[in-house]
Order: sequence, then structure tokens, then C-alpha cells
Amino acid sequence: AQDWEPVVLHKSKPKAQDLRNPKAVNQALRTGAEVLTVKKFDAGSNKKTAGPVVYARKLDEAAEPAALERVGGEVRHTIQKARLDKKMSQAELAKLINERVQVVQEY
Repeated sequence: AQDWEPVVLHKSKPKAQDLRNPKAVNQALRTGAEVLTVKKFDAGSNKKTAGPVVYARKLDEAAEPAALERVGGEVRHTIQKARLDKKMSQAELAKLINERVQVVQEY
């Protein structure tokens, strides 16, 4: 008695290097097979800056105006009078409200 079991042969998957071969790509394009193309941003450049971060300021300015409206003179006098009544310096006020001294000076 002979054993007649079916034998299944599988093709090996093509290597990635073979898929990038220009001849293989052209053959795939001619036959209408799917070809994946990826465009690399700043490929081959020696820049260390990230691309999307560069445009963050433009996006912020588009959503919100860059310059804020100035407050009236009475607000400045009110803040100054209240600060002097409590005998506080601008630096102390800034520390108390968790803000930079420059911001308090601008007001």
C-alpha cells in the first residue's frame, strides 16, 4: 500500500530589498499591482528641528490674535493703589499671584 498524502508547496514571501528594486516596482506598475509610495519630509537633511513645531505659532495666531487689548488707565491705578495700600512691591505681588514680575510691570 502506498501513502498518497497531498503535499502543499508555498511560495516564500519576497524580501523587502527585492520589493524596492526599480525593476520590480516598474513591473508592478505595468501589471497594475498595488505600489506603496511614501514621501519623506526633509529626508536626507541634517536638521535637528522638528517640522510641525515650526508652524505652531502660525496656528496659534490664526486661532487667537497675537496682540492683546490694552487695559484702561483706571485698572492700572486701581492695581497700583491696592498694592501700595498693602505695602507690597511689584515683585511680591507677582509672587503672590504666581505671575512673572514683567507681567505686573506691564499692568
